[in-house]
Amino acid sequence: MQKNVLVIFAGVLFALAGCSSTPDKDASTDDTKLEVMNAQQLFDRAKGATRSGNYTRAVELLEEIDTRYPFGSISEQAKLDLIYAYFKKGDYEAGQALADRFLRQHPQHENADYVYYMKGVMHFESEVGFFKDTFQADLETRDTTNLEAAFDNFRTLVEVYPESRYSPDARKRMIQIRNLLAESQLHIAQFYMERDTYVAAANRAKYIVENYPQTPAVPYALDMLVKAYNLLEVPELAEQYRKILLLNYPDYDFADL
Repeated sequence: MQKNVLVIFAGVLFALAGCSSTPDKDASTDDTKLEVMNAQQLFDRAKGATRSGNYTRAVELLEEIDTRYPFGSISEQAKLDLIYAYFKKGDYEAGQALADRFLRQHPQHENADYVYYMKGVMHFESEVGFFKDTFQADLETRDTTNLEAAFDNFRTLVEVYPESRYSPDARKRMIQIRNLLAESQLHIAQFYMERDTYVAAANRAKYIVENYPQTPAVPYALDMLVKAYNLLEVPELAEQYRKILLLNYPDYDFADL
C-alpha cells in the first residue's frame, strides 16, 4: 500500500487579532520580582518573552496576570497569549484547559474563532506533531481521540466562523485528519485480514468506504472487500465491490483481484 505523505501546514501565522503594541524593549529576561509589577508591566514583559522565544518565561508572566488580574481587557488578551505560549511550550493539556475556560467565560468574544483554532491545533499537534515520525507504526492500536477532537474543533470553527482568517487552514487540516483516520481504519482492517478474521476486516473496510469517501484509503478498502468476500465464499458481493472499484478507480492495479 502506498504511503501518504503527511503534510504539516507550518506556515500559518498565529498572530492574535487586537494585540497590544510592541513594547519598546525586550524585557523577557528582566529579573524584577513579579509581585511588584502591575498588569501592564507583566503583559509587556510577557510579549517580549514571547517575541524572543522564551515561552517558559512568557507562561510565568501571563499566569501571574491570570491569577492577579482575572478581569479586564488586558486579562482577556493575556489569556489568549497564554494559550499560544502553552502551545509553543508544548503544554497542550494546560492550553486546552485554558481555552475551554476562556470559551466558557467569553462565548461571544471577538477572538473565539482563534481559540477554537488553537484547540484544534493543539489536539492535532499532540497526535501528529512535527517530530512524531513514527505515526505509521502500530496504527491498528493507535488511539485517534486527539485527531477526532481536532476535527471537531476545526469543524466548529469553519461552520460558525466561515470567514475567519483561520478557517482556510482549518479546512486543510480537516482533510488531512480524515485521510489519517481513514488510514488508521485501513490498518485495522489489514490487521484483521492477516489474522483470517474476514468478517471483521470486511466490516472495517466497508466503514471506510461509507464514512471516509474521497480519501486515499478508499480504493484499498474496496480491494480488501473484494478479497474478504472471496475468502468468505460470497462471490456476488466480491464481484459487486470489484465493479465499484473498476468504475471509480480504473487505474487501480487489479493484478491480485
